[in-house]
Amino acid sequence: MTFAEKLDFLMNITQTSNSALAHAASLDASYISRLRTGKRLMPKDNHMIQGMAIFLARQFKEDYQKKALLDALKLINLPGDSSLLADEVIRWLVQDGENSTQQVGRFLSSLSGIANRSEQVGQSDDSKPYFPEEAVSIYYGIEGKRRAAEYFLSEVALCESSQTLLLFSDEGTAWMTEDPTYARRWAELMIRVLSRGNRIKIIHTVSRDLDEMLNAINQWMPLYMSGLIEPYFYPKKRDGIFKRTLFIAPETAAVISNSVGDQASSAANVLYRGRDAVASFAEEFLQYLRLCRPLMRIFTAREREECYATLAEFEHGQADTLIKTESLSLLTMPEPLLMQILKRSGMDEYGGSSLHDARYQCFLENLQSNHFTELISLPDVEAVKSGSVKVSLSDMLGAGAVYYTPEEFIAHLEHILALLESFDNYHIHLIDNSTEDRYTVYAREELGVIVAKTSQPPVVLAINEGNMTAAFWDFLKSTVDEKAYAALDKAKIITNLQTYLIKLKDHRNEQ
Repeated sequence: MTFAEKLDFLMNITQTSNSALAHAASLDASYISRLRTGKRLMPKDNHMIQGMAIFLARQFKEDYQKKALLDALKLINLPGDSSLLADEVIRWLVQDGENSTQQVGRFLSSLSGIANRSEQVGQSDDSKPYFPEEAVSIYYGIEGKRRAAEYFLSEVALCESSQTLLLFSDEGTAWMTEDPTYARRWAELMIRVLSRGNRIKIIHTVSRDLDEMLNAINQWMPLYMSGLIEPYFYPKKRDGIFKRTLFIAPETAAVISNSVGDQASSAANVLYRGRDAVASFAEEFLQYLRLCRPLMRIFTAREREECYATLAEFEHGQADTLIKTESLSLLTMPEPLLMQILKRSGMDEYGGSSLHDARYQCFLENLQSNHFTELISLPDVEAVKSGSVKVSLSDMLGAGAVYYTPEEFIAHLEHILALLESFDNYHIHLIDNSTEDRYTVYAREELGVIVAKTSQPPVVLAINEGNMTAAFWDFLKSTVDEKAYAALDKAKIITNLQTYLIKLKDHRNEQ
């Protein structure tokens, strides 16, 4: 449940009105209403949540109300002291109370810090571990699944020849992530498997809640960056009652399990070694894979040509656009300026001119009928002066990060100003940003989203799954003040940019 759903539950079960809660917590009734419907995010001010929780905890007077709260909080007994009960309510409200925009924000923050662990593989311990020789071995529950997965990966890592592993599970992921020691062991084994030249086809379950899905992608990201993993998803809804795990190494073994609902804690996990059985499960996986679509394409600096081809394809369709980069969008950079930067950075032989021209023409065509909105956090004047403002996505051009000179940044911003004055459908929102964001999010409504990790080593994700696209779109919208987004004052934005440019030029002239 989200924070909004939990608050709504508490107010409904206690028959508390918006105005009553607002009065008790010294808030506005309309604000309570927006919190309750999810139109406003969970308050960052803990005093607000505390005030609401203290009042609501005192309203649980009837037995049926207390029973409902007991079940919701998953407690054995409710505290008799209302202040202690309020503490439990606060803990429940805050726990997993994030909505999709907060989940995406947390995902992006952690994405920036991910290193390519798949390149950190040294000489692993290749001594032969215990591995069951039987054609069929059975292990039960969470610990059983851990043992079976470890035996499976250990054996694959010792194989002389490489193969493509086939992985799918719509069972819970707690067995893999709950125990930090096992999670590290699992990651080490996966890295060892990939370092032997094995590849992986994995079908992710997008019917999981968004937070679990983003956590799964984050967990796999260091391995994705090896370029050896192809992620897919099944695009239609499933009932989620009957669940299945298929871990298959076609030349070696398979781990198979089934469960109903949350029965995985006692389910049987079967390790097969017989060639016919393993081949049968591999065919089952491939049949399912034929019904799936790529979840995302993953590009590192090594695949920059493929990345830019995908980018051009992504930009070809007509759609409204939201984009947030580290500085200014590469798409709005005038071509002569791009050529100057490429030459200065030693990349003048890179065929960026024709590619950029095609993208820019597509951008102008899209502006005829669709909105293009760029979210910009203007850097400190001193940062521009010192040449520490990074050119967006420059890491993917092949020569590492590239930074604007003051003159180049001014030229780019002047071109953006010209676009604002020339095209009704081109918009800018100036946003405050107290921290350095090392990512780009480029969303096209209902078409897809491109997410770039711009810290080292850089990686670009191209995603077209509908729920994830919508979540990233909502995240970008949430970075702008709600009223400012709904009623954009373009004249004010132009004036603010002009004032900022004057400051930059004055600073430059003082040197």
